[in-house]
Amino acid sequence: MKALIPAAGLATRCLPASKAVPKELFPVFDRPAIQYVVEEIVDAGLDGAVFVTAAGKESVLDHFDFSPRLAMKKSMAPALQKQVDYTSSLIDVISVRQKEAKGLGHAVFSGLAAVGDEPFAVMLPDMIFLSKGKAVFSKMFDAFQQSGASVIALMEVPEEEVSKYGIVEGSIDDSGLFSISSLIEKPLPGATPSRYAIMGRYIFTPTLHSILRHDYRDGSGEMELTDAMTELIKREKLYGLIMDKDDFVFDTGDLKGYALASAFMAAQHHPDFMTQLQKLLEDIRR
Repeated sequence: MKALIPAAGLATRCLPASKAVPKELFPVFDRPAIQYVVEEIVDAGLDGAVFVTAAGKESVLDHFDFSPRLAMKKSMAPALQKQVDYTSSLIDVISVRQKEAKGLGHAVFSGLAAVGDEPFAVMLPDMIFLSKGKAVFSKMFDAFQQSGASVIALMEVPEEEVSKYGIVEGSIDDSGLFSISSLIEKPLPGATPSRYAIMGRYIFTPTLHSILRHDYRDGSGEMELTDAMTELIKREKLYGLIMDKDDFVFDTGDLKGYALASAFMAAQHHPDFMTQLQKLLEDIRR
């Protein structure tokens, strides 16, 4: 199984920082945001990654490639050289161009030729997942292997935040998975009693291939993944894996979420980071 990573977006939420630098390469402490996602794929044992990119995103691919310039830098510290070599050998990458931005479903559709007629994953690079126990995506992969059905990641969100997400309705079945009966894209407050939000990790059966290949577009010409999943439910089961309360998600496609992720990672690596930050905030408020 391969994972599709849609990385062709314009990152308008991160302007002007993303004007010349792909948001996927924004550093979250010691590595770019997209590397956290690729490490999830490797940890789950998948075969490789298909990056769906656009013009100006070549540096995203370069990050996971061999760098002759760095290889010749003899003065590099051994520990740092080890990290650079690790990144270069992390995963085999295939690149596909999305020539037009016509929705997430269209980005997935653009990468299908590189996936083949097999199950595949979709990993949104904006979302960084952290778990105290087994990684969310690894648990999703286990659930997919056991059920043979498509599985997506779900998180219970506060009522006031449901309008920010795609929300699913359904019930928990005997397997402990959430059996999805319907999807609502960014519902208005009170439109649904459910608070289970889709969180940017998906594993699909080949049935989704045929749905997207039939040019599944809405009235505006967009190909939305939620529309394709609604059609998928009519044909076969779609499950949700509900994330534990100890699982965290950072939306690095938003500047506030990116800052939170960076601060959290810094605090994880440097125990005195929060103390120093708090002191700086207190000093500036005087």
